[in-house]
Amino acid sequence: MTPRSPQATAGALRAAAQIETNPALRQSIAETIDQESGLRDLLELLENILAEAGDLIDSRSPELVAHARAAIRTYGDAPARQD
Repeated sequence: MTPRSPQATAGALRAAAQIETNPALRQSIAETIDQESGLRDLLELLENILAEAGDLIDSRSPELVAHARAAIRTYGDAPARQD
């Protein structure tokens, strides 16, 4: 696994915006959400699985791979997590 990026995931930033009205505090809250939820680790694990076995999984269940990639796009870091 690679070291954590100091940037929070897009999903955590959206959640932080719902929690905190002060924009100066949102990044810190979002980073805490990522850390405590384990979302970043799960997304990285899912990306690694797709990278290593994506073709095998895709040949048996293309819908599963499509859903996994959609989840990565939705909840991951938009600029850093492109297909």
